[in-house]
Amino acid sequence: MPQFSEPRRVPIDSIKSDPATAPKRDETFIRLVGLAVKGHMPVYLAQIPLALCVPFDLDYGPEVHPAIAKLTQDRIEQLQQQPTPMIVYPRGHWFIVSDDYPTLFAYRERLPSHAPCIVIGKPEGEHVEVLEGPLTPEEAKEAIFGGMVKE
Repeated sequence: MPQFSEPRRVPIDSIKSDPATAPKRDETFIRLVGLAVKGHMPVYLAQIPLALCVPFDLDYGPEVHPAIAKLTQDRIEQLQQQPTPMIVYPRGHWFIVSDDYPTLFAYRERLPSHAPCIVIGKPEGEHVEVLEGPLTPEEAKEAIFGGMVKE
C-alpha cells in the first residue's frame, strides 16, 4: 500500500468546534465510511483529476473564516513535504470531498493535475488512475483513520 504522511495525534480535550466555521454535515459520507470499515463498501487508492474533486459543502471555503485560510496555508506547506490523500466518494462523474477541506483547498492552490485519494466506492473515469484496491477492511480502516481506531 502506498505510504502517506503519518497521522497527527491530537489530545481530544484540545479539539474545539465553532459551528460558524464548520462545513455542513454529509450523512452519505458518514454512512459510506461505516460501510467501508466493515468491509461492505470497496475502498481504493487512486489519483483523481483535481478538477473532478468537489467539496460537499459548496459554501464552505477559506474565505468563510481566517482560521480556515490559515489551515489551508499550513496544509500547502505540508503538501510540499508529503502528499496527503483526500477521502472522497464518487457521485456521478464527480468525487465528493467531505472530510478534509483544507487539503482540497491547498491542492487547488498548488494546481496539480491529479490528487491522491482514498476512494470509498469504485473509482471510474477516463482520467482516474487506480493505484490499489479494493483494499481489505483492515487496510481500509488504516487508510481512512490512519490507525487511530482500535477494536
